[in-house]
Amino acid sequence: MSSLPSIRLIVAVFVYFAAISLGAGILMVNPARFLLIIPLLTGAVLLGHAVKTANLDELGYASMWLWAAVLALSVAGIVTEEFILQRDVSPLAEIPVTRVLGTFSLITILVAAYIRGVQTATQDGS
Repeated sequence: MSSLPSIRLIVAVFVYFAAISLGAGILMVNPARFLLIIPLLTGAVLLGHAVKTANLDELGYASMWLWAAVLALSVAGIVTEEFILQRDVSPLAEIPVTRVLGTFSLITILVAAYIRGVQTATQDGS
């Protein structure tokens, strides 16, 4: 029975790492670009900190904010293409500047949401 929490932790870590790396690296297209290392390293660092400090819930909330930003980015792209420009626009992942700025913006949202969650949890716990 003592191995059960460790299995839960391993599964949670795997799910969070997959959600973070897929969410933050969503603008990477085939072949994988060198820029993909930044979301992977950021996810690994945040995940390591969350496991070490028992803040996995806060990391989960931060990953939800990350995916909300991905959804907002997708909706904004569709609305811009269909209603504002009314013509075909190349995908955001094919524009180098957008790919870099979008990746860093998504990582910034993730890190900011995690830091805010940790600070809020610390204040509530005190």
